[in-house]
Amino acid sequence: MTINTVTGPIEADQLGPTLIHEHLSAADWSMRASFGSRFFQADKVVDAAVLMCDKVKRECGVTTIVDGTPINLGRDVRLIREVAERTGITFIASTGFYHTPEPWLAGFREDDLVELMLGEYRDGIDGTGIRPGIMKCAVGDLGITPLVRKLLTATARVAAQTGLPVFCHHTVANRDGGDILDIFEAHGAPLNHVILGHSGDSDDLGYLTAMLDRGCYLGMDRFAYCDMTLPLDRRVATIAALHRAGHGDRLLLAHDLVVYGFSGSWDEFVATDPLQRDPDLTFIHRQVRPALLDAGLTQADFDAMIEQNPRRFFAGE
Repeated sequence: MTINTVTGPIEADQLGPTLIHEHLSAADWSMRASFGSRFFQADKVVDAAVLMCDKVKRECGVTTIVDGTPINLGRDVRLIREVAERTGITFIASTGFYHTPEPWLAGFREDDLVELMLGEYRDGIDGTGIRPGIMKCAVGDLGITPLVRKLLTATARVAAQTGLPVFCHHTVANRDGGDILDIFEAHGAPLNHVILGHSGDSDDLGYLTAMLDRGCYLGMDRFAYCDMTLPLDRRVATIAALHRAGHGDRLLLAHDLVVYGFSGSWDEFVATDPLQRDPDLTFIHRQVRPALLDAGLTQADFDAMIEQNPRRFFAGE
């Protein structure tokens, strides 16, 4: 299985240890255009991202990061490529649309959205030649609204035509994963190429197991938010329980960390030492891995989740 990365295609067995969902920059382009350096300075964001990525590569052996920033959430493939070139880490960029109810997005027909995403896959993103290696879509707190249904359907249609895998942000408390999977399945997206993202925000084993039984992968991918949603100990206990039940090969790990974009002011960002940020991209290896070992998993189990599961996902296994 060939995977598009920001520095060229690779095979699935070349991924190595992989963080399945992070963000280098989710800085709104309208804000960037309106306020310039008061809101965003690309060189400083790149420098911070390079420091953080060098650290996770050096200390943890991570070789691939999937940047899950969709088109309308500030995706910047030139910035991602620069970080990839400076660090030697393989980055996979996303196509697709976030659930945000923007007027322009609501006005587009489903066929128009399909064609826009197909264009990025065929021709590359914004004249860069960088082709997406994954699709990103999202279902928010409001559930499957008419707009979200249109976006999910368009995503599934493109996935069916291109073979691109899909990461779907979902609010796990809404328990709408089954409905999401129904839409993907109805429009030709194979469920073994779908991640129900942010599933690690729940320890409802009945719900999570029901989703796994459909054949999808679960994103246990919000370890940057343990203090805001589900605490670390409950996240770890959930992974351990699913692993004991035989589902360890369908769990994918990440932080959903954003180097710059969602919270805090620009002044706060530049005043913070990237190497002192906690959690950072090493948190899974520093904190989650020892907790999983204490919960009964082995080092080989952890290695499989961080390396073999991403390979299997991209290969469509």
